[in-house]
Amino acid sequence: MDPSIHLAERRERRGKRISSLALIVVTTLLGAALLGLFGFLEADAAFGTVLGLEDRYICDADDFSLEFPEIGQLSEIYTSDDVLLGQLTLRNSQPVALEDVPPMVRDTVLAAEDSDFYDHEGVDFRAIFRAALENARGNSAGLQGGSTITQQVVKQNFLSTEQTIERKLCEAVIAAEMERRYSKDEILEFYMNSVFYGENAYGVKAAALEYYGKDLDELTIAEAAAMVTPIRNPSLYDLRDNPLAVVRARNSVITEMEDNEFITPAEAEAARREPLEVIQHRDFEELAPQVVIAAREELLRDPKYGLGATYLDRRRALFGCRAEDTTCQGGGGLKVTVTVNYELQIYANELLRSWFRDPTGPTSAIAMVDNRSGAVKVMASGLEFGEDVASGQRPYDLATKGRRQAGSAFKPFALAAALESGAESGWAITLGTHWSKQSPIELECPYVCSSQGNTWTVRNFSPNSSGVQTLEEATISSTNTVFAQVALAVGPEKIAEMAHRMGIESPLNPVPSIVLGSQSVSPLEMAAAYSTLANFGERVESYLVERVEDREGNVIYQHETVRERVLNEALAAAEVAALEKVVSQGTATRARLATPRPQAGKTGTAQNFRDVWFMGFIPQYTTAVWVGHPDAQIAMENFKVYPPESDGQTIGRATGGTVAAPIWKVFMDHVTAELEIEDFPEEPSGTDVYRQVPLTEVPDISGLSLEQARQAIFAAGLFAAVVDVPSLEPEGTILGVSPPPGTTLEQGKTVSIRVSTGELVTMIDLTGLRVDKVDAALEEFNEATGAEATWVIRETETDDRREWGRVLRTRPAAGEAIDFGVEIVVVVGAPPTAENSFL
Repeated sequence: MDPSIHLAERRERRGKRISSLALIVVTTLLGAALLGLFGFLEADAAFGTVLGLEDRYICDADDFSLEFPEIGQLSEIYTSDDVLLGQLTLRNSQPVALEDVPPMVRDTVLAAEDSDFYDHEGVDFRAIFRAALENARGNSAGLQGGSTITQQVVKQNFLSTEQTIERKLCEAVIAAEMERRYSKDEILEFYMNSVFYGENAYGVKAAALEYYGKDLDELTIAEAAAMVTPIRNPSLYDLRDNPLAVVRARNSVITEMEDNEFITPAEAEAARREPLEVIQHRDFEELAPQVVIAAREELLRDPKYGLGATYLDRRRALFGCRAEDTTCQGGGGLKVTVTVNYELQIYANELLRSWFRDPTGPTSAIAMVDNRSGAVKVMASGLEFGEDVASGQRPYDLATKGRRQAGSAFKPFALAAALESGAESGWAITLGTHWSKQSPIELECPYVCSSQGNTWTVRNFSPNSSGVQTLEEATISSTNTVFAQVALAVGPEKIAEMAHRMGIESPLNPVPSIVLGSQSVSPLEMAAAYSTLANFGERVESYLVERVEDREGNVIYQHETVRERVLNEALAAAEVAALEKVVSQGTATRARLATPRPQAGKTGTAQNFRDVWFMGFIPQYTTAVWVGHPDAQIAMENFKVYPPESDGQTIGRATGGTVAAPIWKVFMDHVTAELEIEDFPEEPSGTDVYRQVPLTEVPDISGLSLEQARQAIFAAGLFAAVVDVPSLEPEGTILGVSPPPGTTLEQGKTVSIRVSTGELVTMIDLTGLRVDKVDAALEEFNEATGAEATWVIRETETDDRREWGRVLRTRPAAGEAIDFGVEIVVVVGAPPTAENSFL
């Protein structure tokens, strides 16, 4: 409210003030006389006492700034689609213009506090005389009551609360001056909006909502009369705890209204018969309390929103004054717009609460961000905010503060670090790099990395596996043993740095197990980090507060999106393509959307099935789904879920693919129902470099056992095929590899390990076989025995036409023992010619 200050000449004002003071002095003298003041003093002494009264008791209004204090208001939180989510308050103050207060409610306040308000000049001299008389008698209670509304405004806002005659007389002086400066309506409006009605309600509108849950124009006469009784004494006239006292006081107010002809006798009689019906106290209803609380914490935490440099400044600007702080004024009245979409937020909450119905079982959280802006669109939980089976309270929001182990959902950060490391070292690591997928596998660390010391034993979800696979294949199938090797090759420090660079804000311990998701993160920060991939390497900070406006509608903060490139575009494009295959053919097929569109993601299952995730994104949005127990690390086994249109489904063991991915699909099917289908950006040139298959060398396996030889070949990115070879060497002896050690091959090729069977192989009898059948016969021999023999055909002259073109003999001869890889000489008959030579 902007008070209209009358700027009259000082002399005129002082003359008016002195006349008022004269009346006050007379009143005081009269009270003194009644007590025999002049009976105890000589005339001159008594007159001197009178002259000293003004100096002692009469204050100067010029010493006070008599502008109305600013009345605090409730700040409100709105969604991006302009739905009021909740209100922020320490003092429930909701000012309203006098013209918007129904006359009946205004008259009730006047009847209760000052029926002659529009007739006097701000001071009730009879009340002042009564107070002075009682004070002189030593009865401090005489200072109570009798104040006009104007005097109450003065007492509450410009003077101390001490109970002295000096303060009471000064109150009258300033009240008289207030009436010169302000209109009656201005004083009454300020009073009705600032006075305390009990139960933290300041102002008539706040009181109506507190006690009846009604707007002012919905109140009955009886309700309005009861509502104003706490003004005099909030403790005595407590509408909820002391209804008998309230009804008596209410009826007195109704009678005063009748006497002043504010209401008719019939209306008064009906109002006095009306029962006192007050609703229970209720906090402001918040449609999405976790969003409101997150916005509140953000506004209080950061000075960038223009609410003040210190925490206390920001708290006052946001909430207004605390209820018990009578010296504080103003604050609040802000309109805060957050990025959350109300319809999607409510849908997500309802979906999760329907999916997980068992109070003692697991629950879930969803966080969704807009990839282009970073705006947080959803932060939903499967629990009612505040719900807790054990204590009845929930101190944190699962979507923003529920930090849990990410499991394999953390692998894309390791993948990005590996591809970047490969680029820096000449493409040693690409999506085409082959790694051993042996499970279990024992890896040697350069430092203590497990309970086993420097040895780290890693297993895949499928416990027994062997061979090699590309890093892309390992991503699609979420192979732990491959990514464990990647972590040691790249270094856990680089993985932690990459995760932070992409958007993870939680502290991360750079240990090898970070690659398997041993570190705890929240759904919201995971969504923010994955959106960096969806943006092909551009990071956009996630944010919740879009805009802040003051009570006049002036914008004091508006978010501005800043994009920062943190990953090579081609690298990110290659990784996104791999993550698309996770959904199309890998561990997340249950996340495939009903309407086909580009989508990518990664499942995550933490150790012992305690936390499961699906991180998925489309070009427009990135959404994180987490499932687990809210307050404990409990294995999720043999529990029931209730997907839409289902009577329930029992989950034997929770994984990201079986539990989190289906939730993501249902939620994102809703999100995308009317959303335009978009493609990820076109892959930039150079993307295929991140997919190329590196070269490697066949390792030397001399002196190794068969299993050691296989592991050495796997470690080189090659497949190993064991070939049994008849040999005089003891059974199981490695005879060599083919191709030989040092041979350069593309990773993914097969190397044969020749192993002795310990058995002799004898030469087959080819005598009489037609020459055109020799190759087939010896190939069959090699296949049957593994001898890997080679052969040459030599002709020899013969006069016997029946021997022409047929095998005459072999060397080694039929039945003789042969060695592995022997060269066989096949002698074939030929017509005599001068050029033929015989063996």
